[in-house]
Amino acid sequence: MAGIILTGDTSGTITVNAPAVAGTNTLTLPAETGNILTNDTSGTILQVVSTTKTDTFSTTSTSMTDLTGMSVSITPVSTSNKILITGNIFVSGSSTSALVIFNLVRGSTNISISTGSGSVDSTTFCDTDGMNLNENSTYSQNLNFLDSPSSTSSTTYKLQMRVTQGTGFVNRRGLNDNVRAVSTITAMEVAG
Repeated sequence: MAGIILTGDTSGTITVNAPAVAGTNTLTLPAETGNILTNDTSGTILQVVSTTKTDTFSTTSTSMTDLTGMSVSITPVSTSNKILITGNIFVSGSSTSALVIFNLVRGSTNISISTGSGSVDSTTFCDTDGMNLNENSTYSQNLNFLDSPSSTSSTTYKLQMRVTQGTGFVNRRGLNDNVRAVSTITAMEVAG
């Protein structure tokens, strides 16, 4: 079996052997820096990008507005790969009768949107306590969504939020900012 021998920069060698097959076969190397994976890698995490928000955010908007500091950008290496978005957001409100509502957005497209016929709107998630949101506390909201962007371009995922009334807060309680928390959003590329 014929092979190609690569000599290391300082020592050692790597031998690349071709399998014994009839005919001519072509192996095309990618025009980019990285690793060549030789086995089936379906389900393997190829890269992880994460953003941590340590400051606070508040809004009185009843229309979706970008939650500053809660976005993450990732460039998939293949259109067949998926992006797993995870996160943990701490939320509070100024009113026990208000809902704080969130959307997950890819670029400018809402994703992970409910198809239900709720009276508020279709959304990714809202505060867990709903009508009993307590201004003295913060509530942890978890985010998990497997997206199929079908792209090898840089892709940005972000959170948007709005309130039905009053003020919605992230990383602090509604009463004051004496109680604070940290929120995160993470994008992981999963081999298809």
